[in-house]
Amino acid sequence: MNRWLPKKSLNSLHAHRELLDIPQVALLPFGLQHSNGFISLTDHHKAIHQFRHTIENQLEILRISLDVSSVVLLWVGPTKTQLLNYAHSSIYPDLLSGPFDCAAGIIGGLRENIDLAFSPYRPGSPAIPYYSSAAHTGSFYAQTISIEGIDSHEKVGILCVDRSLKEQWTQAERSLISLTREQITSALVLSRDHLFADFERQTLQQVFNGIRILNSALDSDSVYAAAVQALGHVVEADVVAIGSIHKDFLDLNFLSTQSVAELSQARFPLEDSIVGQVVKYRRTLPETGDSSGAAQVINGFSFYDRFRSVQVVPLFQEDGPVTKVMIVAAEKKDQLPRNCRDMIEMVAAQVAIKLDLARAHDQINNMAITDTLTGIANRRAFQRGFSAMYERALRRGSAFSLIIGDIDLFKSINDTFGHPFGDQVIQQVARQLTDVVRVGDLAARIGGEEFAILLEDTDGRGALEVAERLRQKVEGLRLTLQQKRVPVTISLGVAAFPRDTEDQEKLFSCADQALYQAKESGRNRSVRWGTL
Repeated sequence: MNRWLPKKSLNSLHAHRELLDIPQVALLPFGLQHSNGFISLTDHHKAIHQFRHTIENQLEILRISLDVSSVVLLWVGPTKTQLLNYAHSSIYPDLLSGPFDCAAGIIGGLRENIDLAFSPYRPGSPAIPYYSSAAHTGSFYAQTISIEGIDSHEKVGILCVDRSLKEQWTQAERSLISLTREQITSALVLSRDHLFADFERQTLQQVFNGIRILNSALDSDSVYAAAVQALGHVVEADVVAIGSIHKDFLDLNFLSTQSVAELSQARFPLEDSIVGQVVKYRRTLPETGDSSGAAQVINGFSFYDRFRSVQVVPLFQEDGPVTKVMIVAAEKKDQLPRNCRDMIEMVAAQVAIKLDLARAHDQINNMAITDTLTGIANRRAFQRGFSAMYERALRRGSAFSLIIGDIDLFKSINDTFGHPFGDQVIQQVARQLTDVVRVGDLAARIGGEEFAILLEDTDGRGALEVAERLRQKVEGLRLTLQQKRVPVTISLGVAAFPRDTEDQEKLFSCADQALYQAKESGRNRSVRWGTL
């Protein structure tokens, strides 16, 4: 069975994330991105502003100590091909903010160098990017900054110092600049690690909140909804799907978007698909979370062709086989990076457990309303169905009918042929009931050899026709014991709402009295209450 959850309910799970706008994001001089966007949440604004203020103070102290014109910290932008003026201290009010081309001007010479000095800075020297005109510059010095853990092989920042004097930079001046660079680097690392740790803490808390919702889910539908909610705290997914593995095929049980025509195909082969590889190797794929389209996510299901980010996660417990898979997909690229996989798999592990528990819960519920001998509804389920059908008929002003049947001379069958054979008779009669009912009707065993049928939107005449078909089918059974045929017949009573009565209890009594009349008038017949 396919279950559908509107896409808008999935997207709304991300509404609580108040991401920084572009000017505020520029306050961070290092890449702090997660699959959910910039990790700078609202409660981090103060820390981010405080960090920038600290850097500006360090630049101010260095400028005053060296008595220079400007001290500027440039930082690589998101594209890694441009630099931004992250912070500065200057005697000039009109410094440019960027972006600046990393390969252009004076900073282009730092691609192969740790530091660079121009003493004196001549009119024909490469341009200083943060000045529209460097006519007042006498000497220039810059050192590159790299931070281990972001990319140890790539320079991510440049500390620039310039002044009007043309003298060479002394060793003491260079050492002071190096010390400031080290202080900035330390501050960057500490702030970055703090923000990452705090974000991961918040994300884990959100995942645990989702798992708590999973823990309260009892049936499959509530597990599916809770899984979407838990994943909504981890990734910006557009679609979440869960499917069951049956030998060499996948059945889609749940898809968190609106129905699509392709689902008219009930089963999808595992071969030549990412799902098939996941089942075979018991691991989350694709490795990068990116779907290039080279392999189909689900064989014969083109729905996923437009998604650029996909991860298929196996659902299994301990050393057991992969019985289900969870598919997380987003239309944009790079929405499912490797650092999200652990959290996705954490949710998946809980989903696997909860689906197993939900199946057990469904089985227990089914046992509570199913007759163990015949597999049809028991008396409890009949009573629930009777009340529900009665209430629907009252609301809609429609008709429904009740048939009560009783196997003729069943005690004699038990006494003569034994209880095991009597059980076979009951089972065979129950099969005839399931043959004559439609979807929406209810067939039940309500006593030892007593049965009932509820017929939705059916008047007394139609119910009597159903009763007669059932009577004939039972009469036609060929049951034998020790090569001797044992005849079996059934008597049936029919009553209709609202024609016979508008009272639920009286309706049952009417059908029961019609059954009694069928027995008294010779058995193996159907009697309608309205004809008595």
